Amino acid sequence: MRMKLVTAGLVLGLLALPGASAAAETEADTAIAAETEADTAVTAETEADTASAEELKKAVHVCVHDPSVFEDADGMFYVVGSHTASASSEDLIEWKQLNFDYGNGKGLPFYGDLQTMLEEPFRWAGFNDGDCSGNGYAVWAPDLIWNPYYVWDDGDTGAYMLYLCCSSTWRRSCIAFLTAKELTGDYVYGDTIVYSGFTKNGEFDGKSSRDTSWDNDYLNLKELTELGASGGGIDEVSDNWFNADGSWNHTYAPNAIDPNVFFDASGEKLYMAYGSWSGGMFLLELDRETGRAVYPGTDGTDEPSGNFVDRYFGVHLIGGDHQSGEGPYISYDPESGYYYLYCTYGGLMAEGGYNMRLFRSENVTGPYLDAAGGNAADNKSNGDKYGIKLIGNYCFFDQIGKRAAGHNSQLNASDGSRYLVYHQRFDIKPQLEAHEVRVHQQFLNEENWPVTAVYEYRGEQPEHYETQEVVGTYEFINHGTKSSGDMLETQLVTLNEDGSVSGGVSGSWEKSDSGRGYDYLTMDLNGVGYHGIFFRQHKENTESDAVMTFTAIGDDNTCVWGSAADTAGGEMVAGMAAESLKKVIVNAVKEHGALPSEFMGCQISWTCSDENLLSQDGQILAPEEKTKVELTALIQSGETSLERSYNVTVKP
Repeated sequence: MRMKLVTAGLVLGLLALPGASAAAETEADTAIAAETEADTAVTAETEADTASAEELKKAVHVCVHDPSVFEDADGMFYVVGSHTASASSEDLIEWKQLNFDYGNGKGLPFYGDLQTMLEEPFRWAGFNDGDCSGNGYAVWAPDLIWNPYYVWDDGDTGAYMLYLCCSSTWRRSCIAFLTAKELTGDYVYGDTIVYSGFTKNGEFDGKSSRDTSWDNDYLNLKELTELGASGGGIDEVSDNWFNADGSWNHTYAPNAIDPNVFFDASGEKLYMAYGSWSGGMFLLELDRETGRAVYPGTDGTDEPSGNFVDRYFGVHLIGGDHQSGEGPYISYDPESGYYYLYCTYGGLMAEGGYNMRLFRSENVTGPYLDAAGGNAADNKSNGDKYGIKLIGNYCFFDQIGKRAAGHNSQLNASDGSRYLVYHQRFDIKPQLEAHEVRVHQQFLNEENWPVTAVYEYRGEQPEHYETQEVVGTYEFINHGTKSSGDMLETQLVTLNEDGSVSGGVSGSWEKSDSGRGYDYLTMDLNGVGYHGIFFRQHKENTESDAVMTFTAIGDDNTCVWGSAADTAGGEMVAGMAAESLKKVIVNAVKEHGALPSEFMGCQISWTCSDENLLSQDGQILAPEEKTKVELTALIQSGETSLERSYNVTVKP
């Protein structure tokens, strides 16, 4: 899903809310750039640093929604995203904004003059129509690739290819591509290869009066049926695409957005994954010399995966029945031998439960399985059961909370390193839907899953650590499996020297040599097996020394993170307790229960603005009528005393 905002640090933007559909896409109308605590970075070298002061750079953030990352042969990195936003970097740390949004639609990096370049796809969707009426644009989620096999009309070979999507409603969309001999252009229009939202009855959709009949000349379906399957087209339109009344069957067919283009393990075959909500996400082979689709031509079943094949849309990978899910991104890792399929569940808003999921397969067409053995193709009901959830809504002590991390790409860089690249929103008030690009390193764990580093990339690298360097107390986050807009609980967990785990969770842990230059971490936590690594990193908003972290993937599709906690003096513990008490208080007030006198190792005493509603032993008492009160907790941890008030409503 797409929205536009600009940034110079943390972006503070105003977002126009989506329409009735949870999958509706929209753009923001205004944006404000502001520096925040999240941009402060370590500048001094310490003994604990794994990178020198010269190497450890301050992250410079940019605003590119739905970022797709690309490494050019000269070592430069680029991200391209929705609303024509783009940025570049020499090191994946300090980014430079190349373009924010459409502007007047002229002279844009990669696109040039939008109305001229995209004249053909705009006949169907994406300009001055439907959700982008009023001379607006809806150009979303591009993907950039170098294709050495592309053949130009003059006989030259090799092209930079930018695949993009245009959309007017949550179902009427199309995917097109542009080509250039140089990365910076000039680009030329190639073709529009997949359309969605067409009908048999021509009915209007959204705020549009466009004829949606499938046989209009601004679609490619009539031409394909004339070619037939034997001629590179399709034999006829499929009844599966339409409901009984001739309308678009969005529970079966995809929304043609969010293209991701990649070569298979051999480097010979070119594919495009795409789709959002609706009928799910699909895979089409592309002709590597032309960039156009190789349509299956007939319906069938893919032999390796067992997934169904649609004559036009390709191999079904995941989703359907309008199940939440978008932004597919497939990346082949030659070290592990797996194709990794990423996608994002939930609604894109800060409180929409947006979260990235991960599957893998030994075959490009699937089946794509998660850590618990679930098949991505089966997720069209109860989707949260499927896919490793990578990042939820979380907050470490004294840092800005993070929300709605999603619509990622992934980079296997030329030097062998791995990176997860995504857009990140924040837990701020008022919630203005700010977002920035974030880059986190990834490392293969013992099970050959890529685990994601806790903090953003700053140039550090993991290494081997002595046991004394990793034992101790950590802020602990379990990202869970639920697509929820709630902030996750941050607990305190201790890795003890005897190999036990205590605190918020219990179990055992073990460190071992990965043979890959870093240490594996194996844990059993409350009966769930986890596999990850240790990694000393710098926090995102502090001048302090680097801290030990761990990241691991569980057999139940959860990910856990740990960041070493400074419990001396009690300031961190008291602060964390104050935040975690919010949920405890809600439950106590609802059930007329007791407020805790001990919590997370802290001693707590309570007072209430209405003394008749709180007993001496901390019991919430029922009022005769609904009453608003202020509960005040005095939290004692070590040398720290912290007072925190909570406004609640107590019901009879």
